Amino acid sequence: MASHARTGGLSPLQAAALAVGAVTAALLIGRRASPTPDHPRTRRWYRHLAKPDYTPPSPVYPVAWTGIQASLAYGGYRLLRAEGSPERTTALAFWAANQVGIAGWSEVFFGQRSTGWATVASAALGASAVGYVATASQVDKTAGQLGIPLVAWVSFATLLAEEIWRKND
Repeated sequence: MASHARTGGLSPLQAAALAVGAVTAALLIGRRASPTPDHPRTRRWYRHLAKPDYTPPSPVYPVAWTGIQASLAYGGYRLLRAEGSPERTTALAFWAANQVGIAGWSEVFFGQRSTGWATVASAALGASAVGYVATASQVDKTAGQLGIPLVAWVSFATLLAEEIWRKND
């Protein structure tokens, strides 16, 4: 009987369940404070904020985040399947930190209505996203590249958050 001992990371099913579960949890937690139709006061507050002209229309956000999180889910899956190493551990730590940051940003901005702290949180998420791309690329080039949309979006979001903070506080 052939041995099926695994020397790599998690099985495909385990990796998929963990990656998709973490990303889904981050999206659902973040949505709890977002200006969706089931949060009319938050929606009203957000609509009344002074925002720069380059603010995307509201429908852009769920589309962007769905694409970004799908990329991160696949990147996380690839890392979870990779051979264990200190680099993999570091990349997964950045990946997890990004999920926490994504989940928490909406609470800070929309839930606490703290535009200043949301700007700080966004900048921290951006730094974590860059860390993810750099470390994930050492383990799996594709996993690292899949983090680039997060870096781009969060860079833009930090600029946007800072401008909203400046215009409203």
